[in-house]
Amino acid sequence: MEEKMRREEMEVDYLAPFFAQIGNPDNLSASQARQMRNDCLADLKQRLIDKANLIQARFEKETSLLEKKQQWYQEQQLVMTKAEEDEYLAYCSDAMFRIHILEQRLSRHKASAPVKYKRLEEKLLADERLAHFISK
Repeated sequence: MEEKMRREEMEVDYLAPFFAQIGNPDNLSASQARQMRNDCLADLKQRLIDKANLIQARFEKETSLLEKKQQWYQEQQLVMTKAEEDEYLAYCSDAMFRIHILEQRLSRHKASAPVKYKRLEEKLLADERLAHFISK
């Protein structure tokens, strides 16, 4: 499975959308190559930021919902039935699980984002269409 993903990743032409934007020229100028590299890296950076923000927003939403439910419980606990209390405890357990998963996802994303950026940077440096225009 992991090998298949690596193969597919290698087959993806990450520059195709950027070539399409400039009309798929046969030859690039140095400024076009540098701009394409910068645009490609900026696009990845924005996608990584958007993903982190999405995970963070989901985390905050789950946390807020749990806090509201806990506040409700504090107000209602003296008049609750056993079934309502069991339902509340089950909700809290599920919510804590979701929050924990979101924390893990965010942490993993923050750790992998610089690696993904660096990997793309290296691919762009090695790409024969850009290589002779871009120096390390």
